[in-house]
Amino acid sequence: MNEISIGAVGAAAIAGLVSLLGLIIGKEQKVSEFRQAWIDELRKCLVAYLVNINAICDALRLKNAGKSIDDTALLANYKSLNEASHGITLRVNATEVPAKALRMSMSEFEILAENNASLTPEKIRDVEMRFIDASKELLKFEWNRVKRGEKTFVWTKRIVTLMIVAMLVILAYAWATDEKAEGGTRGDGLGFQLVQLERFPFMLIVPT
Repeated sequence: MNEISIGAVGAAAIAGLVSLLGLIIGKEQKVSEFRQAWIDELRKCLVAYLVNINAICDALRLKNAGKSIDDTALLANYKSLNEASHGITLRVNATEVPAKALRMSMSEFEILAENNASLTPEKIRDVEMRFIDASKELLKFEWNRVKRGEKTFVWTKRIVTLMIVAMLVILAYAWATDEKAEGGTRGDGLGFQLVQLERFPFMLIVPT
């Protein structure tokens, strides 16, 4: 009866553990999906930032050359640039190294934008290369995080692995102990039969 109770409790515990692990894995998978969508939006902001910086630079260069430009389109570029800038700032973690490098290059762009005369293709190109390199590092960093999984998922996977290893060790030990016990029992039984045979020879005719 005790063995049945222990087995029932063990089965219920295993079922509960499996359900809990399923909930954790499902939740972390959903978080990873949201993070991937977040990366896609960040990539769009990075592209929009560069596109509008170059568009503003080209427009100002034409204006300095004496050509007429569409001020409405220029204002639209500034608006899109601000939207992309805020979108990047709100999405990145300023304490992480890749984000710091990106924010530094954005600060360089902002310094150039304070004076329209500084927005030359040469100066923009230098900052642009640093911006692109920092963007690649940040996107790679975030992609590796998605591929690796969230922290809770990683730790859950480690715990499950340890539990499986522990269960295999316990099963192997139990099997070895059972085999040893059965071997001892078989030896005792054989000795008993031999004694019986010596004391009662007529039992030889009884099939076993």
